[in-house]
Amino acid sequence: MTHRARRLPACAGRLLGVLSSATGLVLLALAVPKAAGTDWSAVRDRLAHLGGAQLALMCAAAAAALWTYTYVLTAALPGLTRRQALLVHCTGSAVSNLLPLGGGAGVAVTYAMTRRWGHPPGAVAVCVALTGVCNVAARLFLSAVGALLLARTAVPGIGWAAAAGAVVLVLPAAYAAVRPVVRRHRAHRVRRPPAPAGAPRRRITAGARRLAAGVRTGRDVLRRSWPQLACAMTATLAAQGALFLVCLQAAGARTGWGDALAVFAASRLLTQIAVTPGGIGVTESAAAVALVALGGAPAAVAAALLLFAAFTHLLEIPLGALTGALWLLHPGARRPAPAPAAPSQGNTPRDRVRSP
Repeated sequence: MTHRARRLPACAGRLLGVLSSATGLVLLALAVPKAAGTDWSAVRDRLAHLGGAQLALMCAAAAAALWTYTYVLTAALPGLTRRQALLVHCTGSAVSNLLPLGGGAGVAVTYAMTRRWGHPPGAVAVCVALTGVCNVAARLFLSAVGALLLARTAVPGIGWAAAAGAVVLVLPAAYAAVRPVVRRHRAHRVRRPPAPAGAPRRRITAGARRLAAGVRTGRDVLRRSWPQLACAMTATLAAQGALFLVCLQAAGARTGWGDALAVFAASRLLTQIAVTPGGIGVTESAAAVALVALGGAPAAVAAALLLFAAFTHLLEIPLGALTGALWLLHPGARRPAPAPAAPSQGNTPRDRVRSP
């Protein structure tokens, strides 16, 4: 394969990322006001009346969401400091917010930064898997609760979402009910003798052992750190919910706090949509439709959602570029490897032979 041919996939990936980011920005700028039933002139009027105290409160809520997530990272990767976790989170979020399916690029950034600080590959893999599962599970649960809270409202299409939310909430209980039966079946299952170990089988067995070791490590980390993981994820989502309410109040949307929080909760799963980075444009459009259906002022709702997207998505990009530059300039020293324990005097094999 020639050098030119090898460059084509990379160029295509960059082009796809640019197109996806542009699509998200277009959706944010055009679809959100249209979904709310207003135009840009009315939205600009709302944004022009924002005060410095309101913007400061939004900045504080956004900073709280960033800081509380560092506790998620430090719980999932023992030995990671708060400063390092903040650098990883901001830099990885900036990359993820620029690319469709940007979570993969964010994982690569996390791996590079944490490996430079001396964390072993297995621990980093467990951290990535554990934080990914926590994020998806928390957003799925929150979306299910929000959809059920909105089930009897006039929000378009909420019936299907509420039915899906009920299924999501029932599944864990069903799993807990059948788990003892499955465990008993596994315990009584007859084990077959192992097949002859050829080279492919040895490779598969080695991979299965590494996977099993990673699962055990992740289980140990989860057993030790699940209270911090749960509290930190809850605090992060609570800070984002507070930012959502502050944006609505500052824009004058006139929606009740209960309805607004239900819409915020129900829309969290849409942030996982990979059409645009972080679901930008799609999430805000759906939330605009729901808030206007619940009695929100169209121009104020659109302005509030644009503010929310700016603080949770757009502003993370320059912030992540800054933290990435700081890491490149001052990556920090690698943690020294633990020195092997020196044998005690008179306890070596030679000493044991010489002793009477």
